[in-house]
Amino acid sequence: MKRLKIELTGLRLPEVRPGDDVVELLLKVARAEGLSLQDRDVIAITSKVLSKSLGLLIGIKEVEPSKRARQIARKASSDLRFVEILLRESDDVLLAVPYKKLATEVLGLELLSKDPSKAMKALELYPTIFITKRDGMLWSESGIDTSNHPIGVYSIPPRGLDELAKRISDEVFKRSGIRVSVVICDTELFPWGAMDVARGSYGIEPLKREFGELDSYGKPKSGGVDNLAFSVCSAASPLMGQRDEGVPVVVVRGLNYDWSEKGINEVSSEAFSSRKMLLVLRETIKHSTRVFGLRWLFKMILRLFKAVS
Repeated sequence: MKRLKIELTGLRLPEVRPGDDVVELLLKVARAEGLSLQDRDVIAITSKVLSKSLGLLIGIKEVEPSKRARQIARKASSDLRFVEILLRESDDVLLAVPYKKLATEVLGLELLSKDPSKAMKALELYPTIFITKRDGMLWSESGIDTSNHPIGVYSIPPRGLDELAKRISDEVFKRSGIRVSVVICDTELFPWGAMDVARGSYGIEPLKREFGELDSYGKPKSGGVDNLAFSVCSAASPLMGQRDEGVPVVVVRGLNYDWSEKGINEVSSEAFSSRKMLLVLRETIKHSTRVFGLRWLFKMILRLFKAVS
């Protein structure tokens, strides 16, 4: 029986600077590591390294905050220049999450950090996390990030990340004759912890469309809509790390996937638009009320008011 396996190989790139050719760098490092790219390999790459190469860096001292940025920053206890960058780079600012309060009073720093004193210093810098909308997707703070940059420098994710993933795939093919898929990854905060998610993709079909296919016992599956693009980023994240690992590229080999010209943003906008998600919420509440009765609805409303009081 043929052994089933997926291999992940991290590539340590040199420090990427504005104007650097990321494709050339990753091909050079791969050769130096003795890794020959193969057709249908998947290249997972961080959005931050692309921001650096494209020069999407902002010095905080160069930013002049607007009146609105000053008002929001004062109420959120956030850096007013950072808030100005946020407003410029977000299509919409949806929520202000009391990050410091939740971390200290609800979750507990001992759960989040091996050294609570260091965690507290980070929270003093980022007491509020803003949930935003950018290019049709939800982000925490539109992906604006200062980690692994000099003090006072922020990076901004590129726009059109599906198109950028295609450009990288095309350049790899042009220079090596190898056709690879590309997934652009970014770290996101969730209530259960940070996870790497796909922000752009090309070549790999983002969603496995196997809803209703038969399982091993001949029954139609109610699942089967796996998000492969997200899975690639999650699998690559232990190699990429979050601190100073210096591994912005991971080559994934052996993944079974269908080729697709559609990227994760295009698929998400088709399947999970804001309008559709609101319809899902509305229909879920209606159906739950029908199944459990009006008493259930009143209890849910009461719980909500208790939670926010």
